[in-house]
Amino acid sequence: MPYSVHMIRFLTVILLYLFAQKLTAQVANPLDSIYLMSGKIITGYVQDTTGDRLKIAIPKGKDDYRVDYVDNELVFSVVDGKTAKESVMYRQDTLFGNFFTPNEMRMYMRGERDARKHYKCPWATIGAFAFGAAGGYTQSFLMFLPPFVYGGATTAFRVNIRPGAVSNPNFLKYETYLMGYEREARKRRMFRTLIAGGAGMVAGFATSAIINGVN
Repeated sequence: MPYSVHMIRFLTVILLYLFAQKLTAQVANPLDSIYLMSGKIITGYVQDTTGDRLKIAIPKGKDDYRVDYVDNELVFSVVDGKTAKESVMYRQDTLFGNFFTPNEMRMYMRGERDARKHYKCPWATIGAFAFGAAGGYTQSFLMFLPPFVYGGATTAFRVNIRPGAVSNPNFLKYETYLMGYEREARKRRMFRTLIAGGAGMVAGFATSAIINGVN
């Protein structure tokens, strides 16, 4: 049998062994999940919960970790990777602005996560680009205004939440879910329209400079 065939088989066995070792390590030491109030999720090993901050070891590679700290007030809950037990750190307290109950806050965060993952605003982005391009084409010193005006104006429009843009259509019946989704969607829409408006302004200015020269 050719030497190359033996080498390929040998390398295949080594790769399968390394993969099995990594998979075994992940199963034996599953990561904890830290759910933040912003709706984001951090995975790592929670090492200390006694102070005002969580100490988290976040894997960077094999046997390599980055230690990070998160203020307790920014954490909604921690799910133990081994037991799957959830420890809710959020507390309803109107004095600190925590008006929702834990279950209401959970739905609010799900709304934020779904908007971050699923929300798209193509027509608003196209409109921002066109609006910015029109301003840039004038080569006026006011050409920077259209992107900001358009981006700010989009916040006044209602967010249309389609059933296909959510992880579970049943969530749409929860008011706090809708609130979280809309808040994050408005923020993302404004950011994207500002970027598109700025790009349109540059494109409009370049086109005007080519056609009319620089004023």
